Amino acid sequence: MKTLLFITLLLNLSIFADYSIHKDSEKVIDELVIKHGFEKAYVLEVLKDAKKRKTALSSVARPAEKTKTWDDYRAIFIKKKRIIDGKKFIKINIDTLERAEKEFGVPKEIITAILGVETNFGNNMGSYRVIDSLTTLGFDDPRRSKFFRSELIQLFLLTRENNLDILKIKGSYAGAMGYSQFISSSYRAYAIDYDGDGYVDLFNSIEDAIGSIANYLKRHGWKKEGKIVVQTFPNNVRKFYKPHESLTQFIPLTFNENGEELHFIGDDNFRAIARYNISDVYAMAVYYLSEEFKK
Repeated sequence: MKTLLFITLLLNLSIFADYSIHKDSEKVIDELVIKHGFEKAYVLEVLKDAKKRKTALSSVARPAEKTKTWDDYRAIFIKKKRIIDGKKFIKINIDTLERAEKEFGVPKEIITAILGVETNFGNNMGSYRVIDSLTTLGFDDPRRSKFFRSELIQLFLLTRENNLDILKIKGSYAGAMGYSQFISSSYRAYAIDYDGDGYVDLFNSIEDAIGSIANYLKRHGWKKEGKIVVQTFPNNVRKFYKPHESLTQFIPLTFNENGEELHFIGDDNFRAIARYNISDVYAMAVYYLSEEFKK
């Protein structure tokens, strides 16, 4: 009886893991085949090969940006070694960073800080197969499945356009890829060829990653010479009032650091960073790390 039960469980798991026959796969398959011209046999083969990753589901349900305090988040990213490595990165890539700073108006320290927070300067670009992440989240995530199914379609298009093996690309649990951790749609929309080889490669070209990050921020409202954090309030301030309408782009922010309450106002450039990852603590980590690189 135990053996029979074990076999039955395995069969049930294999059925649910076969995304080529998932109850929500038909629309995805039809869009890829009818709208985008993919061979149906290829799409089915890819979806059938995809594996369900329960850790992707649990991770996306409890991201660090939503579950960790500012103190915890800051401790992860504002470390002495990361600061030292970031300064080395700037020194090694100074020509490309300064070219991007001049062209897009984004400081080299901000670009470097994003690379530091996202992948520790390329040392951790993710170990999940992106096809596994996006199928798992696209078909089994109860909250954002529509978004991830859209990213799955974008992944098919991206890999076809860039001659990439869709079954071998690795990234984060949420499907972000390369040095800069772009999701599929962002890769297609904002990644640029910055090393002049005629090919956009965020997996192997640090020049492309630098240019693409700068381009992304500029396209999302970065203002040259603009501010990120505008003001620090006294610690006895406990209430924020509606800003003057001429300052409606400012965001009131409150963080705890070592038990001390800190208050900030974020400007347009803070918003641009937060568009990279929709989280105040993420944007503040990038800001703080970038400031350390100036010392």
